[in-house]
Amino acid sequence: MLRIDETSKTLVAPPAGGLVTEVNPDRAELLSLVCSSWEAFAGELGQPSLRFVASDPVPGVDLLAFDEQAGRAVVVQVSGDTDEGQLSQALGSAAAVSAMDASALAEIHESLQAAVPGDSPQVVFVAAAFEAGMLGTVDWLTRRHGLELSCFAVSFFRFGNERLLSIRREYPARDAHAADPAAEMQRMLAGEASGGEAPVAAANGHSTPPPGA
Repeated sequence: MLRIDETSKTLVAPPAGGLVTEVNPDRAELLSLVCSSWEAFAGELGQPSLRFVASDPVPGVDLLAFDEQAGRAVVVQVSGDTDEGQLSQALGSAAAVSAMDASALAEIHESLQAAVPGDSPQVVFVAAAFEAGMLGTVDWLTRRHGLELSCFAVSFFRFGNERLLSIRREYPARDAHAADPAAEMQRMLAGEASGGEAPVAAANGHSTPPPGA
C-alpha cells in the first residue's frame, strides 16, 4: 500500500494505524499520481523493470513505459472508476504503438530505441474494478492470441488526514494459496487484524496493507 502525499503529490509508504475506506479519485488525479511516482507504483505492480517513458505520447495512450527486461513498449491505461471502455481503447492504443517505426519510437523517448518496431506492446490496465466479462476477454486474448495483458485494481483508504492507495492484481489470477490483500484489508477495517509490523510490499508485488492499531 502507498500513501498519497498531498503536499508533494507523490506516493510513499504509509505508517501503521487504523484506516477507513475512501472514495476513489477521478481519472485525471489517479493518472497524475501514477506518473509523478512511477517507480513506487511499478514496484507495487510487481514490475520494477518498467521504466516511465511519457504520458499521453500519442492520442488515446494514457501512459507509455518500457520494459527493460523484455525490451518492449508497455501501454498503461488508467481509469479512476471501472473498466468500462478500457479494453477497446487499450487495444487501439497498442495497435497505434505497434505501427510506429524506429524513428517514431525514438522521437517519443530514447529508451524506445531498444524496442522492436512492429512488436505488440504489453498492456497494463489500472482501474477501480474489473467486470468478469472483461477479465474473460483479457484471458482469451492472452491464451489464444498471445497478447501480454495484465489488470490491476486500485482501492483508496484514509489514514487520519492522509489518503492511501492499495493495489491488487486481478489478471493473471493470484496464486490461490497467496494472501488476498483485499480480504486482509477488509478484516483490518473490521478490527480483526493484529500484529505490529510495518507495512511492506510483498515479494510477488501485491500491496500488503499495514496491520491494525
